Amino acid sequence: SNSDVSGPGGLFDLDATLPLVAIQFVLLMIILNIVLYNPLLTIIEERKEYILLNLGKASELLSEANKLTSQYEQELNDVRKEAQLEITNSQKIHKEILEIELN
Repeated sequence: SNSDVSGPGGLFDLDATLPLVAIQFVLLMIILNIVLYNPLLTIIEERKEYILLNLGKASELLSEANKLTSQYEQELNDVRKEAQLEITNSQKIHKEILEIELN
């Protein structure tokens, strides 16, 4: 029974197939490296650079948008103050005209 496992076709055959499988594996790794991994890594690196560039542009645009928003809000507040001043002045003038007409 033990001779069945230790004979040919057992768990480990250390004949010429082991170096052949090792050589095939190394060749497969070299071919995959040339055909698949290097182009894939190049594409991934280009995509990473593209994303970083777009993130930088988006950050600049967001900063510019925030700056313009604060500028517009300041201008809007100034216009509101001017409009309120004009309303107050118009009310004073109208009140003076009414007082003159009543007297």
